[in-house]
Amino acid sequence: MEGMELDPNPDDLKLSRIPAKFVLKSHQKRHVCNEEDDDDEKEGSESELDWLPLDLKMAILIRLPGKSLMNVKLVSKMYSSIIRSRGFIDSYYAMSSTQSRFVVALSNGIFNTIEQKLIFLFSFSHEEESSSLVPNFDMAIPSANFSFLSGSCDSLHGFLSVTSDYPHMLCNPITEQVIKLPMHTRYVGYDPIGDDHKALSVESRNRNQHLEHKVLTLGVQGWRHIQDTISPYSPVSSGVCINGFVYYGAYSPDRPMNPGVVCFHVRSEKLSYVKAPTDVVFYGSDSIFIDYKGKLASIVRDPCGRFRSFDLWILEDLQKHEWSKQTCLFPPHLWDSVGDINLTFTGTNLAGEIIIAPKLLSHHVRPFYIFFYNVAKNYIRRVRLLGIADDPEFRRSYGFLDKGGCHVRIVPQHFESIAFFKDPL
Repeated sequence: MEGMELDPNPDDLKLSRIPAKFVLKSHQKRHVCNEEDDDDEKEGSESELDWLPLDLKMAILIRLPGKSLMNVKLVSKMYSSIIRSRGFIDSYYAMSSTQSRFVVALSNGIFNTIEQKLIFLFSFSHEEESSSLVPNFDMAIPSANFSFLSGSCDSLHGFLSVTSDYPHMLCNPITEQVIKLPMHTRYVGYDPIGDDHKALSVESRNRNQHLEHKVLTLGVQGWRHIQDTISPYSPVSSGVCINGFVYYGAYSPDRPMNPGVVCFHVRSEKLSYVKAPTDVVFYGSDSIFIDYKGKLASIVRDPCGRFRSFDLWILEDLQKHEWSKQTCLFPPHLWDSVGDINLTFTGTNLAGEIIIAPKLLSHHVRPFYIFFYNVAKNYIRRVRLLGIADDPEFRRSYGFLDKGGCHVRIVPQHFESIAFFKDPL
């Protein structure tokens, strides 16, 4: 059980205090205990820890890394029933949500054959004021690749929503489960109240830009049509999910082409249109939307050059369509750290720092840096990710230098989950 040392003395374990949020409710105890009783009868044997109270078993197991839990689950049916129980899954996520990690996704070449294409996922722990971080390899997604025009990676309640050559996938780095979503999926959101992941399809019905919206609750068969509740529009950017709302940039097709943001409420499945400053969607598909301290924000910068500043637009009031603007400076000398590679803005960490990172790995073996920008303090720090771009053997073994550039996507905040998903297909 890597990464965790357990006290072998059961008497000491009995004295440990279990945090209230990790204690099962009575109905959850009955569910797991019934499974345990059935499994124990079938196995006909008893381990040294079987006699411990269920809450204490939970407290022991929940301290293990997620990858280790996947191995422990195979030890016995008793452990499997505990780890697969809803109460344990929720408790593990609650603990994980206090220990944010960021994920770096790397693709291995756009000109590879479909069988050779891979997206590799590496995770890093957030360490304040650290100047370098060491990666942990999580998993590889087969037959998938990012490109200059497409590709994203976002965190949705323990799962990663990945767009690549195949339009949309969900994967869990802990369980290594990968599922493909229906071809018409355009955006994916999460409803924290109903605990549902939903796919949104947005398709043109005719030349008049009349759109057809459909929703699919993942794990449930069949698309549902949404009645058009907003004026016709054209979606122009990728989306971001914040507190149960999916936002993406748009234009009205009629003149004047009013810029705005479409807001999809995942729980109610209703759409609304929020007016936005022209700058927010000026760069179309290169527009950037992020979660900034729980609010929708847009980063406006020159996507093709060495920008020396960027504008941070924040949607302050969703109902009144009110935005605030702040201009942030980016020191020119920091471009020396990344060479001629364009930078992008991937979101924020738990401290609210904006993460800025290269979109590609350099063809040359050199350090790989990302930047953390503190808007309130007007302070930027540089952090080196070790063992990715600066290790020739690593780059060769993962195929990052062959057949096209290695595209980079970063998930700024990811909370681990041990849940499995029902395949919607």
